[in-house]
This record gives sequence, C-alpha cells and structure tokens, in this order.
Amino acid sequence: MEKVNYIIQLNAVFECFNKDERIKQGHITLYLAFFQKWNREYFKKTITINRESTMKKAKFKSKTTYHNYIRDLNDWGYLKYFPSYHPARGSKVKMAIFFNSVGQKLANTVPKPGQNLVSSYKHKTKENFNKLARPKNELEVLGFFKENNWPKIEGRKFYAYYETKNWKLSRGLNIKNWKESAKNFVEKGFKIKEEYTNPFSGYVDNLKNNNVKDYDIPL
Repeated sequence: MEKVNYIIQLNAVFECFNKDERIKQGHITLYLAFFQKWNREYFKKTITINRESTMKKAKFKSKTTYHNYIRDLNDWGYLKYFPSYHPARGSKVKMAIFFNSVGQKLANTVPKPGQNLVSSYKHKTKENFNKLARPKNELEVLGFFKENNWPKIEGRKFYAYYETKNWKLSRGLNIKNWKESAKNFVEKGFKIKEEYTNPFSGYVDNLKNNNVKDYDIPL
C-alpha cells in the first residue's frame, strides 16, 4: 500500500489538469474511474482493472475512445498502463503519485506542460502567516493587560474574541504577535467609545442649557 493522501493527491491532479491544455473531459472521467478503484483498494502500488466496468464508470461507449484516452494518460505521465492480452487476466494500472501522505512533492510528477505544481506546504505557510502565536492561557493575557493598566474586562473580551477565531488575523493585517494585537484591540475599543460619546456632547449641553429663548425674535 502506498502512502497517499486522498485530498492532496486529487487536488494536485486537478491542478495539473488545469494547466495541461491536452486534457479533455474524457481524460478526467477516465482518471477518476481509476482513482476511485485505487482508493477502494487502499492505494495499492498497482490495480487490476476491468475494461467494461471502467468504461461504464467513465461514461464511455466506444472501446477505441477508451484505449485512446488511457494511452494519453500513460504517455503524459498520469499513470502507467500494463495491458493484458490474456482473456482471463485483467490489465493493470499504476497510478502516478504527486504527493505523499505528509504533503511532500514527489519526483514522479507529470512532465510538461503539466508541471510546476504548487506544494501544499506553501499553502500551509500562507495560512500560518496570518495566524497569531497564541498566549498560554487567559491569565497570561490578563497579566499583560494589568501591566499596561488596561481594564480587566477588555482583556477577557480580547482573549474570548481571538479564542473563537483560533487566533487567526483578519486579512490585510500585519501583526507580529498577540501582544501587538492586544494593543490594537484596546486602542480601537477606546476610539470607538470616544467616537460614540463625542457627537452627542453638544446636543446634551444644549439640553442642559437653562437660558430662556425668545421665539418671537425673527431668525
């Protein structure tokens, strides 16, 4: 049994299909028919195929079309086809592995023009770039807020907010650590409170004004 990650392998193949101008719909349906059997046999090194069953799954009606497409997939490096000319023995297929179980790119990938696949490691790097190094616990956050004379309740809000977000940042932010994010969190909270109260201050002052106005005076 080969060490193959179902999702990573399939995503890599589809990415390769998108870049390969030679690929047609028939190539994709045929590959998926083989991939389904490969998965059900726990990604064995080689699988024995039945032409009639495979044609049915791939929605093929012509044997000639079937053989043309499987020959293409073989020649372009998506799989290795070992035909059997014995009526009692099925043909065999060896599927090309693009990534192993831990997402490392392997050498036996498809040649031009289906090359230069994007490793899943790069995707993980982008994801981690937008994620804060989380504090040990809430007490560490509250201690940091206390050191800066910030309200304890704000510390609890901050911890609860990022805990629900799994300490991921919003897109477009470039913050190095959770302490820097806490500072922005507090400053933003104070700013919101200030903006919330200031617009009404003049209105409230007018309400408190005891001066009697003469409404008979023309404007």
